[in-house]
Amino acid sequence: MSFICSLSGEAPAEPVVSTKTGRVYEKRLLQKYLDENRQREPQTDHELSSDDVIPIHRDPPTVKPRPPTLTSIPALLSTFQNEWDALVLETFSLKQQYQQVRQELSQALYQNDAACRVVARLMKERDDARQALATLQAQVSAFEAPVPQPSKPDVMDVDAGEESVVVDAVQAYYEKAAETAKTLSKSRVKREVPADLTSADAWKKAKESATIGSLHTTTKPGIISLDLDQSAALLLTGGNDNHAEVYSRTTDTVIGTLKGHTKRVTSALWLAGGGLSASIITASADKSVRLWTAKPANSEEGKDVRSMGWTKKNIIKHHTSEVVGLSIHPSAEYFASAAADGTWAVHETETGDVVVSGSLDSPLSQVAYHPDGVFLGLGTSDGFAKIFDLKQQQVLATLDVASTCESEEGRRVNGLHFSENGYYFATVTNTEVAVWDLRKQKKTQSWSLEDLSAERFVDARFDKSGKYLAVAAQDIHVFRVKGWLPLVTLPCADTLQILEWVGDLSTGIIAACLENSIHVYEPAAQ
Repeated sequence: MSFICSLSGEAPAEPVVSTKTGRVYEKRLLQKYLDENRQREPQTDHELSSDDVIPIHRDPPTVKPRPPTLTSIPALLSTFQNEWDALVLETFSLKQQYQQVRQELSQALYQNDAACRVVARLMKERDDARQALATLQAQVSAFEAPVPQPSKPDVMDVDAGEESVVVDAVQAYYEKAAETAKTLSKSRVKREVPADLTSADAWKKAKESATIGSLHTTTKPGIISLDLDQSAALLLTGGNDNHAEVYSRTTDTVIGTLKGHTKRVTSALWLAGGGLSASIITASADKSVRLWTAKPANSEEGKDVRSMGWTKKNIIKHHTSEVVGLSIHPSAEYFASAAADGTWAVHETETGDVVVSGSLDSPLSQVAYHPDGVFLGLGTSDGFAKIFDLKQQQVLATLDVASTCESEEGRRVNGLHFSENGYYFATVTNTEVAVWDLRKQKKTQSWSLEDLSAERFVDARFDKSGKYLAVAAQDIHVFRVKGWLPLVTLPCADTLQILEWVGDLSTGIIAACLENSIHVYEPAAQ
């Protein structure tokens, strides 16, 4: 009896048989194959050990055939046949492996597609739940408290007289807000563009006219808040050094340093249009808001700078976390504050007393009054901008600014600004500036980093006429609102942080940077 090795196709010198498949192998070749293939039997997935292999004893032993000499046609045909068989077996093995890989890849792609569908469905359910919750909260608030009350101490500690005063203050605020809104909305309908408003052609030729340095301290550099008085002669800045400063462009000196906050000043604003005799309000990361009143020596004729300045009038500690922003009501009799924990409040400018307060379920990053003073714009750290009706105590619109951004810093709303036309609303994140039409609650225009060759966005502001929009990145981009036509790109420092328009006629732009410098830009003469 003769045997043929399943590996070599030749008669084995030491034949062995597998107890699992019954195949015959050359012992030497089988052992080498098993060592190289994790003890797996050739052409099967069976695990094969030495106990599963039985030697075959032949009597008489088979004489190994003489190898072909390849000198005859039969020998060549035999060799070709063997080579063909080996090639066919190898091709069959490769096809098996290829089919197995295809099946594994198909399974992986199916699982990935299923996971994406599940994630998309969960995100949609989350958004629907948020919207339903916001609607339910608004309905509950309207049902339980048609006339909202401000936050106050425990009712048990408030006597009837004090409670009556609080209600009167709330009613006075709503009456003042309604009166102001009525007056402003009427004037807005009849408002015409000033004849001497700086033209678009003049802005196309704008350039930097001055640079102001050495403001604030160098130990904690960075100007993060900027406000101008009506004449743009006095600049009010807030810095990372915990101070606010008043700089006079006329005398080129700092005429007042407001010290008292223990952490960075996140916002500093003039009251009643600003000026040497005007009060100032500041907010800080130390959770407080401070009111400052001008010293008696503050006058146009005053020459002794050392006698000028502002003194602390009141410290407001309503919030329990970092105060991220302030906004003045159009009547100038009230102002709003917002904190990182989602709380907001409306205060009287004279006393700092809280008139109305509330909170959102998202951390806040920005606050801005609507030009009519009835609504409050609130920017959140999770990528939303919300239009809040102060009287009805409910969110009228929720704008998804950047909630899908992967990074927490990318979702944060860094800037909010209403146009004087009352319906355009600009939002700023690190990666996008968008203009929303509040009538449709949709974006009407947006710019990405690629659109303006920018590294990050920091601010965007409409001018007082509502005809121009300035966008701050590492440069300042000025657009005409009609058609969103780009007018000019003004180079600035990479640390540009905030900007303001000059005057009602848009006669300039003033920008502040983190290296404690101020840059002034002016259009060409008309």
